[in-house]
Amino acid sequence: MGASAREIERQIKETRDRMDGNLTELEGRAVSNAARYGRLAAIGLGVFVVGGGVFLIYRRMRKPTLRDRLDGLSIEKLRSLAGGLSGRLKDELPSVTVTVNEKIEREPGTFESILRKVAPALVGTASTAVLERVSRPAAETDVGSPHQAD
Repeated sequence: MGASAREIERQIKETRDRMDGNLTELEGRAVSNAARYGRLAAIGLGVFVVGGGVFLIYRRMRKPTLRDRLDGLSIEKLRSLAGGLSGRLKDELPSVTVTVNEKIEREPGTFESILRKVAPALVGTASTAVLERVSRPAAETDVGSPHQAD
């Protein structure tokens, strides 16, 4: 029974070695396939970007002229366009307002806008201080004064 156990262990070891070899080979194929597909995707993206750039440069360099654009229009379309434009121009006249010697309101400057925001707080504080000073009795204001006679 000992010989058969050793034989089974040897067969198991051989099988594991074959499986490890197969797994290593499959992993290598997967890595190479991923690299190949990555390269193909990068090449495709590069071709797309270059093609788009060439198209944009072509369109920028060769703009269609007025003559090219008008060649594509038929006489009937031009007549209907002219009729529509003349009808719109006859119906709508722009309104014009003429003013002479009218004062124009200007936007306040930076200093003026800051002053407009801060002025109410300053006036409120100053008026409160003046009112407190005026409304306080004379005896309260002199208490604690170093010049008071004993």
